[in-house]
Amino acid sequence: MINMQLKETDEIFIVSGKRSPFGRYLGSLSTMDPVELASMVAKKTLEEVNQQSDEKFLPDHVFMGNCIPTTFASPSTTGRQVALALGLEGFAITIDTACCSPLTCLRLALWGMKAKEIFTALIIGIDMMSKVPHLLRGIRSGIRAGKVEITDPIFPIEYKGYNSVACDASNGAEKYGIERKMLDEWALGSHQKWFRAMKRGAFDDEIVPVIIETKGGRKVFEKDEFPRPESTLMRLQELEPVFGSKTTTAGNAPGLNDGACAMVIATGSAVKHFGFQPIARIIEVEGVTDAPQGISWVPAKAISKALEKAGLKIEDMNIIEINEAFAAMPLVSTKILAGEDEKKWHRLLSLTNPNGGAIAIGHPVGASGLRILMTMAYELRRRGGGRGVCAICGGLSQGESVVIEV
Repeated sequence: MINMQLKETDEIFIVSGKRSPFGRYLGSLSTMDPVELASMVAKKTLEEVNQQSDEKFLPDHVFMGNCIPTTFASPSTTGRQVALALGLEGFAITIDTACCSPLTCLRLALWGMKAKEIFTALIIGIDMMSKVPHLLRGIRSGIRAGKVEITDPIFPIEYKGYNSVACDASNGAEKYGIERKMLDEWALGSHQKWFRAMKRGAFDDEIVPVIIETKGGRKVFEKDEFPRPESTLMRLQELEPVFGSKTTTAGNAPGLNDGACAMVIATGSAVKHFGFQPIARIIEVEGVTDAPQGISWVPAKAISKALEKAGLKIEDMNIIEINEAFAAMPLVSTKILAGEDEKKWHRLLSLTNPNGGAIAIGHPVGASGLRILMTMAYELRRRGGGRGVCAICGGLSQGESVVIEV
């Protein structure tokens, strides 16, 4: 840790953010080891940061969001495993708040900075859903009679005693008067926006090509492989609802994806000390909860509280990013933020996920929070600056939000 004095008014900045391309379920990334993927992306992030400074930079702490640690060969202290693979000595903290995990990590890092415990942090988010093992419970104590049941913890994704998350999303859409056709239209738009953004190089700043060793030799994986820009509204509307929901389908939901993200944040004192060139300033962060079934509207609650703390309004935002855990999330949450004003709602929708979202890009659950934040920051930079707010829901209705300025 560098010896420096943190001023009471010291601001906190995003210095760099990188991610892997997101892979399909059982796709290009599925053969990789999670430690290898996370450390590869984090290493590239640290290399970019070190290119900005004449002095060797090592983060004070490592924070890693990882929802499903059983994908690791050793499913404990997975953040420490990645930190050691990177050769980092700083304390490593692993967090699971479902999809909120990497943004919860960010918020905890900010707490450390405001407490003057740390001045820099490496935030990592990873999940490889292709590697989630099936569960065979009771085998350790022996099964003396009867059938043996193997369960799949991600098909569907649900919590004991509650509906599947697909049902909760569908019910939230129904509660706020959002019909199936609008969900499918939003999903189609996500793929189309991703395709246009990809064509103009909008993801070039954030994506790190991944080298994959295969039986046929080395493969360079450098583009998200889940998007389906050739899809049509007719095809989407032909899909049947899933997991007992009324309107949630495989088309208006993201996939079970693989991917990793990494980000370096630093106080203003550290930025000055190392000579960093920040991407964005973090204005405010907020974590909230709601009723366990409220996953479709908890992003709106998180955004509202973050903006209130920042002394800003939704009208002050140039970009909004709301993770597309399902199409219901951006549609319901923007409708709430608009106060059910139809004209304002559609204006907010026009600002939301301008480069597509998780329905197209994919949703490796422990990584997506960082993905929406870095995508928003880089897009604001391309536009010459501005303010943005992002939010993500997590299982059993927790939410995280971040407000930034570029």
